[in-house]
Amino acid sequence: MPDSPSHASPTSTSSDDYSAHYYAAHLGSEEDYSWDTASWREFFLRAATRIVALRAPSTVLDVGCAKGLLVQALVERGVDARGFDISEFAIAGAHPDVRDRVFVGTATDPIAGRFDLVTCIEVLEHMSSDEAQRAIDHMCSVTDAILLSSSPSDFGEPTHVNVQQPATWAAWMAERGFYRRTDADLSFLTPWAVLFERASVTTRDLVHRYEAHIAPLIGASVEIRTALLEAHREISDLTERVRAGSPDPQLRQELSETQEQLSEANHHLLTMRDHVVGTEAQVGRLNRDLALALYRAKKFENRVKIVKARREEVRTRARRLNRRQGVLTKELEAARRRVEELEGELASHRSLARRVASRVKRMAR
Repeated sequence: MPDSPSHASPTSTSSDDYSAHYYAAHLGSEEDYSWDTASWREFFLRAATRIVALRAPSTVLDVGCAKGLLVQALVERGVDARGFDISEFAIAGAHPDVRDRVFVGTATDPIAGRFDLVTCIEVLEHMSSDEAQRAIDHMCSVTDAILLSSSPSDFGEPTHVNVQQPATWAAWMAERGFYRRTDADLSFLTPWAVLFERASVTTRDLVHRYEAHIAPLIGASVEIRTALLEAHREISDLTERVRAGSPDPQLRQELSETQEQLSEANHHLLTMRDHVVGTEAQVGRLNRDLALALYRAKKFENRVKIVKARREEVRTRARRLNRRQGVLTKELEAARRRVEELEGELASHRSLARRVASRVKRMAR
């Protein structure tokens, strides 16, 4: 969610960038991007059904809601959903049924309320780096679960000013105590969509979680490599037979088809390899972040122990002072009583002295 036009940085986008032209060019070139379009309505209803099944939220905030299609789909599924977007055009185009649930706003401002789930789908890549960090802070402050999707490869769209890899977003979320739900498949939204949840995890739990996610990918990669090697050998054999002068057109057709399959398998392998490497890098960064957090927690724990020890010393001294105060109070009370006794005796002596002085005066006459 980019900042407002008057506060936009050179690398940020504004409301004017998301006008009717933007929606027509990027979302509505073939079908109008609206709730009344069956394909869009069905897509968001399916997505809402999956989100409810995955998390069962009672309240949802959609950050960068565009025309509010996900908000409307969630409401249809019984969720109290709301949303905001920087685009005045988009909010004005919201369906009448959800017009009171969406508003113009920016994620760079603090968010009011508390929500079971915050969704942020294809938004952060439109914001400058500093704005995106503020947006993440604000989202993390109002929920314990964030559904995040941000394109890692679409550099062609002019408004994509902050394209990052999923591992980078995951590392930034980990800095705030949010970690990927590796058992949650959100590919019904985008291949890179992730559900992050606030959690206190140990290094062991974190490593187990990501290893369980990586292992099947590595297994699939090995299978693809094996199939690729077999296809390569078959192509080599067919190529040698063609070079030997075989006129068989079927053989040439098989060679062409096998080459196409090899190319597809190779592309799939490279994609899988990038995914595995990216996940491994993400685990490494998270492990380092977690180790640093544990180190800082240990230092803080030691400081707490010192403070507790000092507090106990102060309490011991306070108890001693209280006991001493009790003794001094008793001594003071005894001294007060003695002073009162002496003041009584002094009054008696003064009275006696006055009587004696009076007698002396009478005798002198």
